[in-house]
Amino acid sequence: MGRTQTETITLRLTPEEKYALEGKMYEAVAPSMRKFVLDMCMNGQIIVNEDLRNLNTELRKQGNNLNQLTRLAHQGRIDVVYLNELLDCYRQLLHALGGDPDRNR
Repeated sequence: MGRTQTETITLRLTPEEKYALEGKMYEAVAPSMRKFVLDMCMNGQIIVNEDLRNLNTELRKQGNNLNQLTRLAHQGRIDVVYLNELLDCYRQLLHALGGDPDRNR
């Protein structure tokens, strides 16, 4: 008796991401994309890094604060926001994570 598949997950990708995923699927000689993705999700290695989880939470909170400041500025309720210290902190964080903090200047 086979299993009944009633649930759906939709995933949006760029054409490049889809092409790369198809390449991995063919490399693994998987019979279908569904089987490949299901096997990878169910049996692939999952790395849990609690420090990154906490960092993500903090960055999300800071992003919310920045959005609130932007909204207030557009409403004319605040005139000036000094973000130099915040930008310096983000550059140091990006550098610590191995990124290039000067790439988009």
